[in-house]
Amino acid sequence: AILCPPRAHCSTNPPSSRSGLRVCLRWLRRGGGMPPKKKAPEPPPVEEPVEERPPTPPPPTEDEVTELETGLQLPLRGNDVGDLWALDEAYDAQAAMLSRLLGLEAAHPDPARRGILCDFYMFNLSQAKALCLSKRQGAVFHAIMSRAAAMAGELAQGIAERAADGGAQKEARRPEDLAHGTAECFEEFRRLMLQHSIAAPPERLAIFKATEARMLTDFASSTFFKHFLLYQFALSSARDVQDLHFCSGISLPRAPPSLRGGTLCAKAEEHGGDGQRGLVDGDAGGEGANGGEGEDEDDEIRRLVEEKLRETEAALQAKLDAREAAFQEKLTKRTATDKK
Repeated sequence: AILCPPRAHCSTNPPSSRSGLRVCLRWLRRGGGMPPKKKAPEPPPVEEPVEERPPTPPPPTEDEVTELETGLQLPLRGNDVGDLWALDEAYDAQAAMLSRLLGLEAAHPDPARRGILCDFYMFNLSQAKALCLSKRQGAVFHAIMSRAAAMAGELAQGIAERAADGGAQKEARRPEDLAHGTAECFEEFRRLMLQHSIAAPPERLAIFKATEARMLTDFASSTFFKHFLLYQFALSSARDVQDLHFCSGISLPRAPPSLRGGTLCAKAEEHGGDGQRGLVDGDAGGEGANGGEGEDEDDEIRRLVEEKLRETEAALQAKLDAREAAFQEKLTKRTATDKK
């Protein structure tokens, strides 16, 4: 529908007239005759799907951390130490678990060196358990001792570069080929023990008490650092294997005597032996003679023993008689004195 212009225009200028048509056209051009356009309904807003985020995991506990605030890396977590302690005296199971947790088979293909390191780690953890330390303390002590052992086996810079290039063997043969000595390794051990025995976070943490740190230091001094050169040689040099072959002769038994020269044994006839015959030949006769000499020697020994016994009895009897005479004499004198 088209709306008409106002009635005032229509009354003065009817639409049939030319002036009325001009007014209507002018009015239409101005937009007065068009009805207002209806606004199209806005589409409902599209709701974006809300992504479900997984819940934030809780922070790890003290026994689950792998690095302390001081920067010390823990090869074993506190829970790992607890699992090892739970095996008690099952050494084979403990060694297998420790080798799996630390990756010793890949890091040390040599079975001898791997066994030495495994024993070293097990002794440290056993000492920590004997001192009634917590699982976290055991893990920190293991990390400190592992750092000291790693420093003991490090090669010097030049030797390490040649070993990486394939120009030299990785095993050190001289003390000069090693990067650190006893003093340097002990200084690193002392620094780490002090760093984890004083409460000054985050640079220092009071993991150990003063008494615990002292006992652990005494243990390390009397074991690892007391035999430091031996550990250093075992961790830096491959074990030499030598195969020695020996030829040992086998002594064969002598051939038995001939049965043709057998004769009746005289000793068997004395005892009325029935069919007991000594089989002797030339060698057997010699053996029979030796047997007779053996019997004579037994008789001689028996005679000497009897004579020695008789002499001993006579000496003892003489001593007893002398003591008896001295006692009687003393008794007689005392009796005479009492009568006076």
